[in-house]
Parts: sequence; C-alpha cells; structure tokens
Amino acid sequence: MIWVKDTVRKHYHSSHTENLYVIEGEARFYLGDRVYRISAGDYFQIPKKSVHSVKVISDKPLKVLSVQSPKFDGSDRVFVD
Repeated sequence: MIWVKDTVRKHYHSSHTENLYVIEGEARFYLGDRVYRISAGDYFQIPKKSVHSVKVISDKPLKVLSVQSPKFDGSDRVFVD
C-alpha cells in the first residue's frame, strides 16, 4: 500500500514492472508523454523503464495498491529530474 500526500517525483524502474490500483483520492498521473486524471477504481501497468510521476489533486492523499515484479527493493528507482 502506498500513500501519496502530494507528489511522487519523475522516475523510472530499470528492472521491474509496477501495477497500480487506486483505492481513494485523485491525482494527475504522468506516464511517458501522457497525462491521466486518476481516481478510485483506476488501474495502470507501468512497464520497466517507463518514466512516471504523480501529483495529488484532491484534498486527501492518494491511496494505491502497488504490486511490483520482481520484488521492489528501491535499488532500481532512477529519478530523472
């Protein structure tokens, strides 16, 4: 489970795929050159090496279920800004 209070900086994962399911809150989700408005019930798959970021636009944090494969240990996160 991930709680985003404001922003997740632009980054990518060099060796794993991330699957996100939004449980509550609203945000702008940036994936490559595309921008999505996300809210409860939305699902995204983020392929490895895909640049992405998040900006919360609701008055409460964004709550997402994140499933990552292979297991995420933080070592493959590369910030790009």
